Amino acid sequence: MAGLEAAATAFASQVLNQSDHWVSPILASDIQFRDAYAYRRNVGVHFVLAPDASDQERETLLVFQQELTAEGKPSSFGLDTSTDPASGYWITLQETRPSGVPLDIFAHPQETPPVPPSSAPSGVHGIAAKLATAPEAGLDRQNVLSLPTVSVRDVGALNVPLGAALGTRDCILVISARLVQNRAARVSLKNALRRIENDGVSNLVSLPAYVRHLIPTGPYITHHRRTQAFRTQISKIPSHQNDEARAQLLTDAKVAWSYFEKWTNPRTGLCPATANFAPAHRRLHETVTMWDVGSHIFALMAAVDLELITPKKFQRSIRRILPNLVGRRSQDRLLPQGWIATNKSKWGNRNFDGCDAGRLLSALYNLDTHPLVKDRAAPTVANWDLKDIVEDGVVYSVEGGQLQSTFRSHCAHYAAWAFRTWGIEVRSPYEVFEGRSPSDGQMALLEVCGDIGPLGAEPLLMEALEFGMSPESAYLADVLFAAQLEEYMETGRTIAVSEAPINSDPWFLYQGLQFDAPGRVWATDTVDGLEVHRTKEFREQHLSISPKAAFLWASYKDHPFCDQLLTFVRDKARTPYGFASSINQRTGEASRTYSDINTNAVILQSIACMLDVGPNAQ
Repeated sequence: MAGLEAAATAFASQVLNQSDHWVSPILASDIQFRDAYAYRRNVGVHFVLAPDASDQERETLLVFQQELTAEGKPSSFGLDTSTDPASGYWITLQETRPSGVPLDIFAHPQETPPVPPSSAPSGVHGIAAKLATAPEAGLDRQNVLSLPTVSVRDVGALNVPLGAALGTRDCILVISARLVQNRAARVSLKNALRRIENDGVSNLVSLPAYVRHLIPTGPYITHHRRTQAFRTQISKIPSHQNDEARAQLLTDAKVAWSYFEKWTNPRTGLCPATANFAPAHRRLHETVTMWDVGSHIFALMAAVDLELITPKKFQRSIRRILPNLVGRRSQDRLLPQGWIATNKSKWGNRNFDGCDAGRLLSALYNLDTHPLVKDRAAPTVANWDLKDIVEDGVVYSVEGGQLQSTFRSHCAHYAAWAFRTWGIEVRSPYEVFEGRSPSDGQMALLEVCGDIGPLGAEPLLMEALEFGMSPESAYLADVLFAAQLEEYMETGRTIAVSEAPINSDPWFLYQGLQFDAPGRVWATDTVDGLEVHRTKEFREQHLSISPKAAFLWASYKDHPFCDQLLTFVRDKARTPYGFASSINQRTGEASRTYSDINTNAVILQSIACMLDVGPNAQ
C-alpha cells in the first residue's frame, strides 16, 4: 500500500502522455456508456493581461475576442495572477460574465478558504480557481480549484501539438494578451485554435464555462458555496443599542413577560406550555417538559436582569419552581421527568428526555452562577443519576423504561455542552472538524446535518446566549442565515425557521433548512415523523416565521435583514399576553390568540443579550 500511489501516478502519467493514437484513456464510469472509440475534452481559452497593460492593449484584446466569438470560439480574460501564489480568479456559478468584463481576482491567506472579492456580485455562489501546472491540478484543502494549463506567450508555442503538451486531458490555454497585439500572431492564433477545434476531440470553452462543467453541484457543496459567498456580509456581531433601540427592546421584553405574568400558576410557580386565549376557546396546556421549565428559568433571569421584576420576586419564583424538579425514580434511576403538571405539585410521568434535560441543565447552570440565587440549583442536579443515562458518550432518553439514543438530533450538540458544564462528558454528532481542513470539516458537518433533518434557529443560536458559540454551531448558523438571506434576495420571502407550536393540527413543528435536498428546501417535520408532515403541500400550508427566531438572529447577527425581521414580528406577532407562537409564511397572519412559553422565554433571553444586562454583561 505504501507504494501504490506512486506506482499508480507513474502508470497514469505514462498512459496520459502516450503519443500512440491507439491509446485512449477514459474514466471507468464512462465505460458503460461508450459506443465508439472516441472521447471529448474541454479546452479553455483564456487571455491574461499584464498588470501594466495599456488601454490600447486591452481594446485590441476585446476586439479580437469579439472576432473569436463571431466564429463560435468562446474565451475569457483577466489580469495575470501567475506571480502571486495566493491569487486566482473567482468563478461565479450562477451567471454569465458580461462581454468585456475581466474575471474577478481573489486573494487569500494560505490557511483559510477564500471569500468572494468585493468586486464579485453580492451573494453569488462561486469557487476560487487558480491556473497551475498539470501536476498541481485539483482541489486543495482550502477549496481552491487548481486548473491544468498550457502557457502560450509566443507564436512558437502555437506550433507544439496540444497532445504533446498535455496528453489527452482537459486543459486551459493561457494566452498572453500581448501576443494578440500583432496581426500576424493573431492569424496564427486563430489557425491554431481552428486546428484544436477540428481535431475531433476538443471543445473550446471560456474559463468560467470550463469550471462550471467540471465542479460538482450537489446539495452539500451548494450550501457550502452559498455560505462562502455571503460570508463577508454576515460576519458582524451586533453592536451596542442606541437609546431609541433600547427603549423599543424594553417594550418588546414587557410584551414577552406578559405571558408569564398572566399564566404562571401562583401555587406551583410553573407556567403552562401554551395558551389559547381566543374568547370562545380559552385553553391552557397545563403540562410542561423539562425544556419548557428551562425556558421559564431563563425567562425569570432575563426579567430580573431587565428590571421587569424585583430581585425578591425572582428569588421567590425560583424557590417555587425548584421543588417541582426533584424528579422521579424509575429503573433505579432518579431523573427529571419527561413532563410535569403546572397546576399540581410534583406530578408528572416516569419518562426522561435527554434533549429536554440539556435545556434544563443549561438553565440550572446559568441559574447557579446568578448572584441572586448562587449555588441554589447544584443540590438538585447532584441528586439526579445523570451518568446512568450516558453510554459510550451518548445521552439516552428513557421511554417506557427503554433507553433511546438522542445522538441523531440537532439538540444533541447543545445538550452535550449542557451536560459538560456539570462535569459529565458526552459526545456531539457535530464535532467532526478535528483532523480535517476547514473546508473538509464544514462539508462533513453539512453531511451530518443532512442525515439528521431540517435545521432551525433553536437550539442552534441558544448556544451563543448560554455558552458562547462553538465553531461547529457558528458555521451552521452562517449556513442557515445565508440561505434565509438568499431566499429573501431572490424571492422576497421572509424566512425565519425554528421549532415551534402552531395553532392547528399537528400542533408542533420542527422547521428548518434541509441540507441533503437540492436548492433551498424549508422542510417541516413532527415528533411522530409522519410522511404526511414532510410533503411539499404540507410545508407550503404550514411553514411559519418564528418570532423567537427573529429575536435570536437579531441578538447574534448585525445585518439589515435582522432589523427587517424584528420590524415584521413587532408588527404581526404582538398579543395581549406575549408574542404569538408563529406567523404563517404564506398568509402573513400570526396566531394572535395563541402563544407559548418557549417563544416568549427565548425573546426575553435575546433581548437581555442585546441590551447587555445580567451577570455576564460586558
